[in-house]
Amino acid sequence: MAARERSYRCAVCRWQGMAEPIDVGDAAPCPECGVYLYPQTWASTWGFALLLIAASLGVVAVAALLLR
Repeated sequence: MAARERSYRCAVCRWQGMAEPIDVGDAAPCPECGVYLYPQTWASTWGFALLLIAASLGVVAVAALLLR
């Protein structure tokens, strides 16, 4: 993997993968359809999973307090 490669997902053709940005704004062309892509952020990639983990931990904590 090159040092500047970033994770991208195309909203048009649903291609997802790593690509090297072509400009300072981190835009890269989609290899499938040519639309300009902007990199996925860490929060958009992992945000939903972290929300589910936090909710699960909350349910376990509440159950542990109620069943004491």
